[in-house]
Amino acid sequence: MKHVIPTAKKMIVGVVAVGALSLGAAGVAGAATPSASTPASARLARFNCANATRVLEKIQKGEGSIAAGLPKLTAAQAKAAAAGHTALADKLQRRITRFESARFTSRLDKAATAIEAKCHVAAPGSTTSAG
Repeated sequence: MKHVIPTAKKMIVGVVAVGALSLGAAGVAGAATPSASTPASARLARFNCANATRVLEKIQKGEGSIAAGLPKLTAAQAKAAAAGHTALADKLQRRITRFESARFTSRLDKAATAIEAKCHVAAPGSTTSAG
């Protein structure tokens, strides 16, 4: 039996990967404040600025994938609702709402800003400097 993964699931897996990257990079932002020892500060100690450009490129690519996938998810949600598949339509609507939320996008932005501040990297494609 052939198992086919729908495009929406592929996109969700990609977003989860971006989220994991942003949580790792968000540790950099959280550890920038002199607070008690936390897992975030441990991630800061291990963060290698040589990887900053690559991580920023992945964040940018993830944001692009989300922007490109939202119209597809919206169309799939409308199609499911029109066909009477309310459970699927509700599930897709929750995903759309999560991807469009300010909290979700701000988390990616905070991670990118923290990396840029710590590693002095202005934009993807520029040279990195060990900080």
